[in-house]
Amino acid sequence: MRKILRFIFSKRFIAVLLALIQITTFILLTSRLYTLGSSIYMALMVFSIGIMLYLFERDNLNPSYKLLWTVVMVIFPVTGALFYFFWGDTKLTKKQQLEINRIRERAWQFHDSNADALEKLQQYDPSIAKQARFLDEYAKATPYYHTQTKYYPMGEDFFADYIQDLKNAKKSIFMHYFIVDEGYMWDTILGILKAKVKEGVDVRIIYDGFGTLVTLPSKYDEKLRSWGIKVGVFNPIKLSLHIGDYLMLNHRDHRKITVIDNNIGYGGGLNIADEYINAITRFGVWKDTAFRLEGEGVYGLTSTFIRAWHLITQEALNYENYRPTVKKESDGIVQPYFDTPLDNLNICESAYLGVINNAKKYVYITTPYLVIDNEMITSLCLASQSGIDIKIMVPGIPDKWYVYYITQSYYRVLLEAGVEIYEYTPGFLHAKMYVSDDIQAIVGSANMDFRSMYLHYENCCSFYGGSMVGQVKQDFENTLKECSRVTMEQVKNTPLWKRVFQVLFRIWSPMM
Repeated sequence: MRKILRFIFSKRFIAVLLALIQITTFILLTSRLYTLGSSIYMALMVFSIGIMLYLFERDNLNPSYKLLWTVVMVIFPVTGALFYFFWGDTKLTKKQQLEINRIRERAWQFHDSNADALEKLQQYDPSIAKQARFLDEYAKATPYYHTQTKYYPMGEDFFADYIQDLKNAKKSIFMHYFIVDEGYMWDTILGILKAKVKEGVDVRIIYDGFGTLVTLPSKYDEKLRSWGIKVGVFNPIKLSLHIGDYLMLNHRDHRKITVIDNNIGYGGGLNIADEYINAITRFGVWKDTAFRLEGEGVYGLTSTFIRAWHLITQEALNYENYRPTVKKESDGIVQPYFDTPLDNLNICESAYLGVINNAKKYVYITTPYLVIDNEMITSLCLASQSGIDIKIMVPGIPDKWYVYYITQSYYRVLLEAGVEIYEYTPGFLHAKMYVSDDIQAIVGSANMDFRSMYLHYENCCSFYGGSMVGQVKQDFENTLKECSRVTMEQVKNTPLWKRVFQVLFRIWSPMM
């Protein structure tokens, strides 16, 4: 049953269904309704042209995204325009927009200000101070001292500490994940959560309605609530009579956060599923990374959760009740931040571009999906051509073969500019990391693809100075020994049929 549901809700099935609707509509309007049908079809064509003109007028929209939707509407002028109208652009009802504005303004009232940390970063390195100021001003992401950090190069390393911290929880456990899948990992966590509820611990979990569509049984949230666990399901897939319930379906909550007792926080690339800790084998060895914070910086994760909880459940938690109560010695500064598709800022991409553009010596990157826009290509190529050592690590065994084809389609332009590309041969690389010049690292949930940059809710953490940066770099260099370097000769020897598929899939890449 899960396989059937996975297929029905796959992007490929939806694309075929739209094509069939388009063909059926065309036949109906032109063959059955005669004159009336032609008039209706002409009206729909005018509607499509209007949507395309609106699309080109959007100055803040990525050019690749515009190109995709233009192609869709040229090929399928009826369903293409309707599909864009509902899901190609971020639209909200007036009521939704007012509610989101209210939640955002309330959250900003509790935004910390840390001028001392920004000043210290300015003295340490003006380029990373500029990056930190951008995140502080536009993402309301505070840089923090007094935060102990720990880095996990593999999911199984993370899981041991994670379980122990859950067992030690005394007041609260907040979890926020894109995927929760039944199995050893979730069963172990769930057993602890049930026990903690009985001890009086406030346990809350948010998961994405699409990410868990085929991994959790129907009405699983009701079962969790019956055990005393508070649940928020983001954008559940359901039938509704309200059009507003369908406007956000293309936006998913891709975040990965756990906060324990307000003082310990986890983030990174790991979802709650057995492959992430290599308890089962999918696509070879699953390489993923995570981080642990303890101290003041945890509030950056907590406030992200509280804001999401308010949006999903309409329950407004008091931010002041969830501030950290401990300070830890630290040798660097941390800055947790989040991104939302409901503004025009593209925080995650801007942060990644900032690392590349500010680099003086090197930038090392890991990403499961290298599906990049023109801005990212230009920055990577220009940095490499300017003498910056740019290395990018991608999976050797893909989880989605068609996205892997798109990733490989970018190899030529990057290699020609001097960028080095490596494929992780033991299996699938799911880690999302940047590290640069021994002074900054980013670890989080945001992939280098259109969905993460423009359509998803994401969260990352920027680390400035200290041992954390060195640990991320060391992990990259250690993992590099397990990789195969991509050569221009390999790219030139790509079969013609594969190149054709790469071009075709790349056109559709902003939807994948």
